[in-house]
Amino acid sequence: MGVFVISPADKGGMLYTPPQTLQKLCQPFSPLELTYRFLLSDRRITTLSVGAATPDELAGLGEMGDRDQPLTSAEVEALDRLQHHPTQTLSTDLGTDLCSQCYKCLPCPEAINIPEILRLRNLAVAYDMTAYGQYRYGMFENAGHWFPGRKGDRCTDCGDCLPRCPEHLDIPRLLRDTHERLHGKPKRRLWG
Repeated sequence: MGVFVISPADKGGMLYTPPQTLQKLCQPFSPLELTYRFLLSDRRITTLSVGAATPDELAGLGEMGDRDQPLTSAEVEALDRLQHHPTQTLSTDLGTDLCSQCYKCLPCPEAINIPEILRLRNLAVAYDMTAYGQYRYGMFENAGHWFPGRKGDRCTDCGDCLPRCPEHLDIPRLLRDTHERLHGKPKRRLWG
């Protein structure tokens, strides 16, 4: 059975317009190129939907489809930089607030998707991906089953999540912080 990855450039981080921090960490590759190479190097993935919005976004993708060999050492180094960047910048960017996405904080009685909200916070703080975070955060409570969960400001400080967090994060504070960073202005949905 084939695996079809839908729009990794857009829903995976708005990589057609990446922030400078992300561009720097991916060098000598573009974030888009590195993403596609990472995905295509996995022999289980058979199809990528590139989700280009303009003809310019298709530039350079023609030869990418044939580059499904294992990752090069330079690509592995760039991916390693990306993976370790949040932990290397703990003292300046995330402090002790790095969520490892273990999902042990769930279930939340308020149906808040805590790991996803904190993942968006991680990306905004460590990689300057605030625009992407705002785009995805705005989908909570607006995209039904496609993006489940409620926004961080719905937290009632019940504390159910706190003893389950192996990082001992102050999750209610981080949910409020994320909401302040990413809630933006409400946008009208096409069907709303």
